Amino acid sequence: MTVAEVRPPRRSLSTEASALVALFDLTVRQHTHGRRLLVLILLYLLPCALAVLLRSLPHPAPTDALEFALVLTLLPHGLAPLTALLYAAGVVSDEVEEQTLTYLLLRSIPRWELFLTKLVATMCVTALLVAVAVLALYTSIYAGTPQFWSEALPRAGGVIAVATLAQVGYCVLFGFLGLVTRRALIGGIAYIVAVEGILANLDFVGRSLTVVYYVRTLSLRWLDLPAEQLRRCQDAWGMTELDKLPSSSTCALGLLGFGAAVSLVSALWFARSEFRVKTPGSD
Repeated sequence: MTVAEVRPPRRSLSTEASALVALFDLTVRQHTHGRRLLVLILLYLLPCALAVLLRSLPHPAPTDALEFALVLTLLPHGLAPLTALLYAAGVVSDEVEEQTLTYLLLRSIPRWELFLTKLVATMCVTALLVAVAVLALYTSIYAGTPQFWSEALPRAGGVIAVATLAQVGYCVLFGFLGLVTRRALIGGIAYIVAVEGILANLDFVGRSLTVVYYVRTLSLRWLDLPAEQLRRCQDAWGMTELDKLPSSSTCALGLLGFGAAVSLVSALWFARSEFRVKTPGSD
């Protein structure tokens, strides 16, 4: 049978709200168990271990170089979008594969609300994972130094704020990708490499269409980087003229507006889509 054939009766607003809260809680619990979480933990531990190793050498690596390489480069350009991809691409497909989508629809939740609830729960989980990773990285890089409490941890808060906005953009993108193709992981990795990796590094107007462009701009404006670190980021990212970059509010509102628009399109797409699933008693 198709999911479109499942037509649950509508309930009262209070009952519907309770069902949405239960669905949010269920989605969070699904995301915080299983192999994906273990894989991500291992991926996040690798740069932390590398930072500790490089700091323990007879000639330790400079902390600012480690911060640039691991926090300002590897995290926003690799680990953060990969985290969003692994979770958001499966917002619907995981339920189809596990044959649980029909049972979700029997909760009498409108389909568009069901999708948005699962997507928001996914954003919360991925943002929390990235936040923990940021704190772990800064601790690995700066623990035991005079700058740890006065500079590193306050800057970590700024990185977490930027990363949270980035997760909004990445999650809605990969959530939509998971609706339109069964090979969302392959497509998502290709997108991360080609668009967020290559296109974002080309100094032309097209890079303003990437999430990482706004992440970089916010990083330059919000993180209060030391002068040398700021110049290093500007040179590496091709953003030497700060006055030509969008303002912080423009970047933040742009990411939130993009997230809201793509979420709505995805929810409507999901509401009109049919998914072939197995149910008890079906062939």
